[in-house]
Amino acid sequence: MPGTTIVIVILLIMMLVSLFSALWFMFKDRGQGTRTVKALTWRVSIWAILFLLLVVGMYTGLITPSNSLKPPVATPAAPA
Repeated sequence: MPGTTIVIVILLIMMLVSLFSALWFMFKDRGQGTRTVKALTWRVSIWAILFLLLVVGMYTGLITPSNSLKPPVATPAAPA
């Protein structure tokens, strides 16, 4: 589903933005403000939403895992 992929990518980008904003606030505030904690709280909240959506998507069948991690099936060789 292309829509599902877009939502997952957007949430991952939001997580990265929140993580780097926390890093920025950490250096800018020098430990005096609460903006770093708020940005990290946003990141954890986005992660929880993403995890919940992935679990629900797999449970309902909207998201299916690929077979790329399964070993290839050996086929018998043709007689020479």
